[in-house]
Amino acid sequence: MKTGTEQAAHVSRMPLGLNLINHGVLTIEQLKKATDEQKESGGEIGEVLVRQGSVSEKQVTAVRATEWGCPVFTVPKHAIQIGINLPSTLMRIYFMIPVHYVVRTNLLLVGFVHNVEYGLLYAIEQVTGCETKPCFVTPSDFQTQMQQQQKELEQSGFTPGRELKFENIQTAAEIAHTLCTSGVETEAEEAFIGKCKEYIWARLKSGPQAIDFLFRAG
Repeated sequence: MKTGTEQAAHVSRMPLGLNLINHGVLTIEQLKKATDEQKESGGEIGEVLVRQGSVSEKQVTAVRATEWGCPVFTVPKHAIQIGINLPSTLMRIYFMIPVHYVVRTNLLLVGFVHNVEYGLLYAIEQVTGCETKPCFVTPSDFQTQMQQQQKELEQSGFTPGRELKFENIQTAAEIAHTLCTSGVETEAEEAFIGKCKEYIWARLKSGPQAIDFLFRAG
């Protein structure tokens, strides 16, 4: 079983529209219509095709998953209790969400909407200590799960951790100073750090409490 750190060899992936045509769920005429609309109003081509009614979300997700060699995970209607907390900023930026955790094997299944970000999977492993495996979820399942998780947290009054963002570009010295100062103030017992595209992600832990720091990478 490949985990998130085992990045697949680089391949030239077929554009989504052509891939949908190749799978027989889209016509050239439908793709041209969607491309014309995309040029006028912008947006991601898959979302445009779904909005036009040319394909369904499930069809788009299935083709994307096949292209990346990943399974499709169907999110249940009720909120999923994962027990592994990730910064909401990273979930929104990368359109990803944790969907299943196997305690016995310490494996975290991470669902993506558009494409797999292996750098993010590696950062999750570095910070949480879990092994990761990617899968795909539909945009609707992603949005529903994000909303349900937030709603449950608000209703329970339980805050598993805090998230602090530093949007200005930070030098290594500034990042180290911020983390050291915060570590002393919070009496942190453990510190973890990972790097993805937009951010350097650090987590300070003191018992069950955790604070996530996101520094905009230069």
